[in-house]
Amino acid sequence: MKDDNLPMVRPPQAGREMAEGSVARVREAYEHFAEAGEMALNAFETSMAQTFEGWRSVMGSSRETAHQLSDSNVAGTRRMREQWEAAGARLYNAFEDNAGHSMAAMREIGHRMLVASDTNVRASLDFAERLAKAADAREVAALHVTFMQEQSRRLTDQMVDLHQTTTRLAREAASRTDTP
Repeated sequence: MKDDNLPMVRPPQAGREMAEGSVARVREAYEHFAEAGEMALNAFETSMAQTFEGWRSVMGSSRETAHQLSDSNVAGTRRMREQWEAAGARLYNAFEDNAGHSMAAMREIGHRMLVASDTNVRASLDFAERLAKAADAREVAALHVTFMQEQSRRLTDQMVDLHQTTTRLAREAASRTDTP
């Protein structure tokens, strides 16, 4: 009588080949995922650039409207218009400058995080490949220890890099707000 609850026993080579094939499929799927992530980041940056272009367009149409209104009034209105335009231009330029710096900072932090994530995923896939090819339990244990040590160092380095980057970007932002 056959017991369907017992696991199927496969020869070690078949299991190893199945594991290696699975890792290869996961690696291929990750490559597609990483490519899609990069495309999404590019689309976000394009969208933000279009938003800023929209702001420029709105500011331009507001200026044109102000020109039309003030041209029909007296010289005092003209001075007021010029002051309004100058103040508006300064405000918009400050907004655009700050937005540009903020976007650059976000892009740098995002890029560093994506690179760190990609590095970690690829290291995990490499580890899975080595694990699938391990000859015995002793080699599996040694691979685990090595991977955990490398991953610990990698994560520490990534966190230090991210901390240094955010600290530098925050200092740069603060120095821009301190200067008139």
